[in-house]
Amino acid sequence: MNKSKSYPIIPSENNFNLKKSNSFNELNFDDFYFEEFFEGDGELGIVFAKHKTDIIVKNILPKTVASETYGLYKSMILINIDNKDIEGKSLEDINKITRKKWLKNNRIYLKFQKPIYQEVYTRLLNNNLIKYYDEFVELGASSIEDFDFVEYEDLVKMNMNKKEILSFKNINPNI
Repeated sequence: MNKSKSYPIIPSENNFNLKKSNSFNELNFDDFYFEEFFEGDGELGIVFAKHKTDIIVKNILPKTVASETYGLYKSMILINIDNKDIEGKSLEDINKITRKKWLKNNRIYLKFQKPIYQEVYTRLLNNNLIKYYDEFVELGASSIEDFDFVEYEDLVKMNMNKKEILSFKNINPNI
């Protein structure tokens, strides 16, 4: 047996190379805005409601300009009309402003903040499925329990490939 002297290697603070897991702290809030220049004939079709201090999309009426807009969904928070901040405006003010602008020009620019559901975001991020965040929120996912109600057909409609569906099985093994 060859005995050699060994010394423990004690890393300094600068030598640690720990890999961090994906987390909510890495959230890029710029990804959580939706803005659209709505233009067309007929009704705009967005029903707003007051929720705490925010003005949110309560409903999108069928067969309207808004219903034909990909990426717009219920619960988005209105933050801007034609590049003007709406902070402090009442629901009545918002309805008057949007109605007046729409009737005058049949076009309006609206900017929304998407709802941020930490559990949903983190679970999708950790399974490399974050690009489907909006689709899951549109389905009604606001907590991890809501993933239990997702069906295989929902994933197919999202155009998930087989590898992504297998990743989703880490979230909902019943798929």
